[in-house]
Amino acid sequence: MSDTIQPLLERIQKEGLQKAETQRDQILADAKSKAASLLEDAKAEAIKIKADAEKQAEASVARGQTALEQAARDLLLKLRTEMARQVNTAAEKAATATLSSEEILSQVLPELAKSGSGNFELEAGSATSEKLKALLPALLRDSGKGGEVVMNPKSGAGFQLRFSESAEAVDFSSQAVADWVSQLLRPELSALLRPQTDKE
Repeated sequence: MSDTIQPLLERIQKEGLQKAETQRDQILADAKSKAASLLEDAKAEAIKIKADAEKQAEASVARGQTALEQAARDLLLKLRTEMARQVNTAAEKAATATLSSEEILSQVLPELAKSGSGNFELEAGSATSEKLKALLPALLRDSGKGGEVVMNPKSGAGFQLRFSESAEAVDFSSQAVADWVSQLLRPELSALLRPQTDKE
């Protein structure tokens, strides 16, 4: 009986070993497949995370660039505004000084008085009107016209010249001259302050 059992035991053992090896091979194959799948998923997730990070970095750089460009535009606008204000202030000071000069008034007024039709009226602030009154006799004589000086306490430096027979008027107030000078200078200032890309 032991002769018949021994081959049976060996066959059972052999079949058990074969079954165990088959199961082992299947478990190893499943584990390798699962590991390969997990590795592929991890690689895909890493690629996605990297792409998202690159997009976020590019967006952050773009936002930073936009903010920097906006700050530069704001600074340029503030600079233009401040320069225009300073030019206006300087032009008004220069106009006030020039239009308060008796020498300038005595050179400019005779030609202006001759240019219009009819008698003239010079309107000026208190300081300038006194100088104009001193120049009036020579002005009347040289122009061959009648005229008067009217003091307007609201007027600053300079004067306004009006003619009786027309709507002609010449505004040589310090503010009008300053505005005129500022308008002449603004295109030059704008060209200086224009970004380099606009100049090309």
